[in-house]
Amino acid sequence: MKARTPKYQTMPDGAQDTGALKRGLAVIEVLVESSRPLTLHEVAEAVKLTDSTVHRILQSLMEASYVMRDVTGKRYHAASKAMGSLTMYHPLQILRRDAFEPLRLLRTRTELTSSLVVFIGNERLVVDISGVSGVLTPYYDTQLRNPLHVAVSGKLLLLNRSPEEQRDLLGDGPYEALTPNTITDPEAFRQELEQIGTRGYSTNLDENFIGFSAIGALITCGPEQPLGCVMLAGSSKEFTPETIPEWGRILQDQARLISFSQGARATYNMFSQ
Repeated sequence: MKARTPKYQTMPDGAQDTGALKRGLAVIEVLVESSRPLTLHEVAEAVKLTDSTVHRILQSLMEASYVMRDVTGKRYHAASKAMGSLTMYHPLQILRRDAFEPLRLLRTRTELTSSLVVFIGNERLVVDISGVSGVLTPYYDTQLRNPLHVAVSGKLLLLNRSPEEQRDLLGDGPYEALTPNTITDPEAFRQELEQIGTRGYSTNLDENFIGFSAIGALITCGPEQPLGCVMLAGSSKEFTPETIPEWGRILQDQARLISFSQGARATYNMFSQ
């Protein structure tokens, strides 16, 4: 009888390892984001793989200390190695500690949710949030994925990009309309960026969701060295012609404090090299 050809025998060099890595990362992501331990079958359903394949992945991840079983021995959860991979002295951790007091002050002064976002290339990473009980809070992933043209952080990221880079990121337009307030015309959006540069803060007034608005100011580490932004978000009814400029000034003050911190410089040096 002719021997059966192994499943991966004809795959290009490295393709099998790459596939295994992607599957392992998918399993870790599911467990890190879950609010409770998951059964093997629940994990398999979430990553769309067979139970036997996921079982092998989980065993490997347990051996590497990225996954653990709960006390029942039948459910799995992410281990501390997967949930807290950054050391205490990683630049992002230092930045988070340096920004703690500015975020707390913003939350206390405005009774809105304050947050810190770092730009990594074209990505927007939420580093920390200081929320207020009973106040509307955006449903953040660690990475912000809402379109750049409807987001406070997106507009600030675009602010220091060239017209060519802006066009590459946004497209030719008209841009997608998420609400009636979304700016979809490229020329109108260009004018919006000019106004942001003049006044020193960015707004999103019902542009992403009706009833939810935000305002933010840029964090820099020197001329033309944007690091990220600090933001306030909450119910649109709180954003009035009187509160918006007041909050804009407060945000700029706290953004400047963060800009001069050790964590800001360390983070900028890490991601700008």
